[in-house]
Amino acid sequence: MTENNSPTPPVEPTPPGYNAPETPTSYPQPGYGQPAQEQPYQQAPQPGYNQPAAQQPYQQAPQQNYSQPAQQPYQQGAVDPAGNVVLNYWLSVFFSWIPALIFFLTEKGKNGLSDEYHKANLNFSILRGIAGVLTFIPYLGFVFGIIGLGLFIIHIIAAVEAPKKFRNGEVYKFPFNVQIIK
Repeated sequence: MTENNSPTPPVEPTPPGYNAPETPTSYPQPGYGQPAQEQPYQQAPQPGYNQPAAQQPYQQAPQQNYSQPAQQPYQQGAVDPAGNVVLNYWLSVFFSWIPALIFFLTEKGKNGLSDEYHKANLNFSILRGIAGVLTFIPYLGFVFGIIGLGLFIIHIIAAVEAPKKFRNGEVYKFPFNVQIIK
């Protein structure tokens, strides 16, 4: 207790060197000494030169990619219709008439030439579907199975050849195609 009889709160001890007067010592004390004085940057001497060259400010050269042509600004709506024809034909090869019908309905009226391609693909896909259903007929199913396999091969050939003719502006004709959709 103090003289005025008021209790004093206990005081925590302070760590050594904190708020203590600094005294010079002959050996360094880790973590409690003066911060190291920063030395000015000196360039290392280069062999064969008497004086170091004046340092130039760094400037980044513009990067150019010469392997690709200059980029054109993006034009919205610039879609290659041959890409849709390729996608339609390859999906129809493996998934029959469903992708052909979707492309026929969604792309109708956008491009006259692609309309012809989508219509021909839908007709051929329906023909393949009919041949596939007829394979379940007893005794004749084997014959329709061979016909269906031949139509499958023809559809793969068409998926490879049709985009080439489309880009040239020519109409691709499926062999053995029946005009169901006109």
